[in-house]
Amino acid sequence: MCGIVGARNDWLMTLGLDPQTAISQATAELAWRGPDGQATEHAGDWWLGCARLAISGPKSRQPVVRRGGRFIGVMNGAITNARTLWRTFLPGAEALAAPPNDAWLPLLAVASKQTEALRTLRGHHAFAVVDTKTGELTFGQDRYGEKPLHCLIARVGEHWQLVAFASTLAALQQLGMPKIDNPRRLAEWFRYGWSVDRPHRFSARLQVTSIPQRGEPFVADTSAKQWCRPATTSSRAPNTTSAGLRERLITSVRHCIDSPSPSGLFLSGGIDSSCLALALGTISESTPAYQFRATGTGSAERKAAEAVALATGLPLRRIDGGPEVLEALPRLTRLAGQPLGDPSILAVHAVAQTAARDGVRIMLGGEGADELLLGYRRYRAIARMPRLRALRPFGSRWSMHKAARYWRATIAANPIRALLAVTPPALAKQVLAPELARRRCWRDAEAMPDLANGIALASRDDDVSNYLPRDLLPKVDVALMAAGIEGRCPYLEAGLESFGRDNTSLGKRALREAFRDELPESVRQLPKIGFSLPLDDWFRGDTALLDVLADPRSRSREHLRPRGLEAAVDRHRRGTTDLGHALYLLLAYELYLRSTEDGQ
Repeated sequence: MCGIVGARNDWLMTLGLDPQTAISQATAELAWRGPDGQATEHAGDWWLGCARLAISGPKSRQPVVRRGGRFIGVMNGAITNARTLWRTFLPGAEALAAPPNDAWLPLLAVASKQTEALRTLRGHHAFAVVDTKTGELTFGQDRYGEKPLHCLIARVGEHWQLVAFASTLAALQQLGMPKIDNPRRLAEWFRYGWSVDRPHRFSARLQVTSIPQRGEPFVADTSAKQWCRPATTSSRAPNTTSAGLRERLITSVRHCIDSPSPSGLFLSGGIDSSCLALALGTISESTPAYQFRATGTGSAERKAAEAVALATGLPLRRIDGGPEVLEALPRLTRLAGQPLGDPSILAVHAVAQTAARDGVRIMLGGEGADELLLGYRRYRAIARMPRLRALRPFGSRWSMHKAARYWRATIAANPIRALLAVTPPALAKQVLAPELARRRCWRDAEAMPDLANGIALASRDDDVSNYLPRDLLPKVDVALMAAGIEGRCPYLEAGLESFGRDNTSLGKRALREAFRDELPESVRQLPKIGFSLPLDDWFRGDTALLDVLADPRSRSREHLRPRGLEAAVDRHRRGTTDLGHALYLLLAYELYLRSTEDGQ
């Protein structure tokens, strides 16, 4: 697990920057992701840098350089099927207790012209390999975006080209990325806690985008009319059988803990993490488990976690957290270089800090199970929800209770997005500037996606494309890396896509069936609760961070209406409306603005 960065030499020169200094500064911005060593390499037309977290062993280093210096590469994350791939690229290495650094595998695939192997990579990773002879950069990211890879695209001459990339926006800013100032994205962020990362043009010269298609390696080609072209690979045939989910998950867990570094488990007490605990118990791993309970919440999940730990023999660490967990938000925001829209990042970070003190370097979590196995309650709700758009004028404007949210989805143009909203529609009209309030996301007027496979599966597909890589996975990545821990998600690496392929799979039926005889009764009976914080109560108490919103500096921002912020805080504290998540977003964005202003 590391932080990686790269930039074209000519691009840095165009900006008037010394290339070696600029790449060193960008790498230094990633030191929190890789405190075990930092290094840079001049790779032909490119400069590469890596801040390394030594999960695979203290002797490994990055960037990796092929003998002779023609191929140079960097990688963030891990390849969980590395042992299988070593049989191809270095026979015998797969049998070692600690095989070579995974970062060598993409480099060896490119060097041996076996780029089709890049499509077979499992796990969580982002990589880049430079051929210093041809000037080509081959780079890619895991299928679901577990490991971040932000890219800067610039128009050079007549063509758009990839000129820089980094694991964080803060590092990319050292390489010429301008400030993002887009009302649509900001409006979406205040509505959902994340924004759709469409290609966004900053000026006539610059734009920033993500990897065109996750899971697909690409080669940056300076001679082509397009900024990149697909690497010559063949696609992997999907597995359509519904048998063997239990075995696949156990195998994935075994691959995820195949490391010389100690592992731990997030054990919430829900079915996803409980099945991971059962998998660990099956392979006789006494991995420590960690359960977080927020002050003011019930004890059902903790009791379920205790039952699972007892059944599997895993030692359980109980962690309690109150409003003090919010105090980590300014630091996490500064490190990430972007506003953090999911408040549960603070609970994840609190768990990670405890696990790090115990010596844990790898944490397993259940992220991806709800999406791949159709587990969210909103999938079931939207499948039987009527469409009553003619009644739109009668929707509730302030309430965030479940009934009000479902009603707004019923009358919305796009009920999928309406159910994802974490703030009420009235927030835009009363608190946000008119330029933001006019956006489609606040009018529940976003276009519907293709419903050929049904609205529940369309909702799942939207989550996989947006919510998962733009909210859930970045939350886990930042929260864990800031504590010096690598996160791994066995559900995303197990090849479970075929188990949530139709409406008969709603509610994770396949998963419940796979572990039916092992799940404790308390887990089977527990409704889905979700990993959330009681912000409504916390923000009515004595929370010092909320005082930031009372500062004149906060209340005079351009994205707010005059006196809108005061009205929102007052409305919440009087108990008129529950605006805990909305106030969190207002606070998180203010902290982001201050981190950028104070850092200038």
